[in-house]
Amino acid sequence: MIRPASEIEYPPSPAQCLRARMLVRMEALSSSNSALMSVISERVGAEKIEDDMQISALSEESERLIENMRRLIRK
Repeated sequence: MIRPASEIEYPPSPAQCLRARMLVRMEALSSSNSALMSVISERVGAEKIEDDMQISALSEESERLIENMRRLIRK
């Protein structure tokens, strides 16, 4: 961000130094938070794929068992 000349202090005041440090920390926190959310999103996505495969397998097994019960009833 480019600041107007009226906001620039030479040498910077202690308040300006503290503000700059705070902004740097906030940016670092924001980027680490974004990285963490990205990792969580990837893991949740991977677990969802695994869960979907298990649900599909269980659904197929349920259908097979239901069909077996129907055959037993018909006999």
